[in-house]
Amino acid sequence: MRLRLLASFFLGLLVLAGSGCEPAPERRLNEAELPPPSGLRVTIDGHEPETNRLFGTVASDAGMSRVEVYEDGRFLGHADIDSGRWSLPWWPGRRALGLEVVARDRQGAEARARVDFQHLTFDARPGLYQPETLLALPTTQGLRTYFTRDGSTPTPESSRYTAPIALLARSTPPVRWSFIPTTKPDAEEVLRWVAPLEEPPQVAVVRYRQFAGAEPVGPVRTRTFVIGREPYSLPVLSLVTDAANFFDPVTGIYVPGLAAEARPEDPFAANYMQNGKEWERPVHVEWFETSGQRVFDQDAGVRIHGTGSAVMPQKSLRLYAKEDYGPKTFAGPVFPGSPVTEFTRMIVRTSGQDQGVTKLRDCVLQGLLAETRLALQDCRPTLVFLNGEYWGLHELRERLDEYYLASHYGVDRKKAVILEGSGILDVGEDGDEQPYQELIDYVATHDLSVPEHYSWVRARMDVEDFIEYQVAQLYLSNTDWPENNVKFWRLRTKKLEPDAPLGHDGRWRWLVYDLDFALAAGPEQDSLGRVLDAQSEVGAWSTLLLRGLLQSPEFKARFVERFLWHTEHTFAAERVTAALDAAAEALALEMPEQVARWSQPTSVEAWRANLESFRETLRQRPAFMRQLLEQHLGPQ
Repeated sequence: MRLRLLASFFLGLLVLAGSGCEPAPERRLNEAELPPPSGLRVTIDGHEPETNRLFGTVASDAGMSRVEVYEDGRFLGHADIDSGRWSLPWWPGRRALGLEVVARDRQGAEARARVDFQHLTFDARPGLYQPETLLALPTTQGLRTYFTRDGSTPTPESSRYTAPIALLARSTPPVRWSFIPTTKPDAEEVLRWVAPLEEPPQVAVVRYRQFAGAEPVGPVRTRTFVIGREPYSLPVLSLVTDAANFFDPVTGIYVPGLAAEARPEDPFAANYMQNGKEWERPVHVEWFETSGQRVFDQDAGVRIHGTGSAVMPQKSLRLYAKEDYGPKTFAGPVFPGSPVTEFTRMIVRTSGQDQGVTKLRDCVLQGLLAETRLALQDCRPTLVFLNGEYWGLHELRERLDEYYLASHYGVDRKKAVILEGSGILDVGEDGDEQPYQELIDYVATHDLSVPEHYSWVRARMDVEDFIEYQVAQLYLSNTDWPENNVKFWRLRTKKLEPDAPLGHDGRWRWLVYDLDFALAAGPEQDSLGRVLDAQSEVGAWSTLLLRGLLQSPEFKARFVERFLWHTEHTFAAERVTAALDAAAEALALEMPEQVARWSQPTSVEAWRANLESFRETLRQRPAFMRQLLEQHLGPQ
């Protein structure tokens, strides 16, 4: 079964390949004055936390003579100059207000650069975007404060805090985690990790903890900063954890690891393919709106999310809010327009198998379905940084589970039942599968053209919901369905309650997710024939319910009616084009860094070509769909 899924996955990839209120602070880093005729120029770039060296660049057509460094007018010394880079050891003074660098070349020309600091305590002004800063950590008599800058948990072996921490535009440890391979070295080329094309951007991460001797006092505190640059065009998610949790061969969830070494012939054998509580790791989560306003700031759990997409270089993650770590939910208005503002679990998704193609397919298509009553996943494109290193474009998504059903339908999550595939229990208790199996057995053994038989079925499943679900999947020609990516749910009730509110009546309803392969084979693909033809390669078990219901004249008429309505309205050319263009515009500014980091997509030009192909497929699909409806279900 795994080999069959993997073959299908590879084939699919080949087919696919064809606001907050806090304003961003004003930048206060002044570049060098206009260069004199010699072309002399100098900058102040950053501060290396591991060596405590201040550094910048300097260049002159006439050759350099010296670089002088001053703190608040006090001469600190002459900097070392090497290959256009100057540096000097520097420990900031507690009351320092600014730095100035004066460069002179051999012709006596002079250039200057200056940076002015804000003084900031750890809990003040919790926005992401800050000017150049001297950061003060808490100190307590009788305790020592230790801190780290690389995301690791502070211990008494870490740096001891004795003076303000300088945060400049570049004041981060060297990039290291981005250059660790995240797939097997012999993976298929389309799936194989590629080293970043350039050094990825970084944000500043500071963690501290206080100790009495060797005993910790209080929790680890974590904060992320973007220093001295314009805000990103998307929200930012900062994930901070001990690097071993992601990259250690034994315990790391993001690498092939020992699981791959133990079974090198098995493409599914890897640390990142493991699941369950034992493969959950602690992580600190901060999520910031585009304005820089912080929305989440808490400890949580993290696991790899997905099966087929986990073999790709950039992997999806699942975040767990638990009392074991901190707050029980992620609380905040993540999805504009949604009434749901508390989430127990969230998915940090990489667009699945579409990550190297359009990187927006699932979000756009689910967004088009938002006016239906279908259970959908809201989507918010987000930039992710892991331990300060740029981790690329992702999407914050809701997870379709019992917590989702509780927040969206107001049901008791402990009474929610979720089945998948042919009726395998995903959420619920033993025996919760039985009502669905009875439904399937009834459809298989009864002629639903008989009104009484059809009424029996309608009492046990939401037929309107099923029609909307089938129309969406069939119009979008999702080839990773219906044998895969199928989940449905009901509320466990003592008896059917037809007059109860939506979701409370005990009837089965369907969940929409993972549309990464939708319309991947072009606008003319015969999705109806794929599920209705007797000779189809699709397993009969996966289409039995639809084929049985189409025996009912009432169902068939309603099915065709809704199919045509969605073709003319939900998927109208101007509507889908507007949605696609808006989503593409939201990603466009950040796509060059995504390409440089992951080579997924392979280039910005390839991404734009993929978008144009997708746009044309969406434009042509309605005409083909009308022809297919007439071909398989008769004149309309």
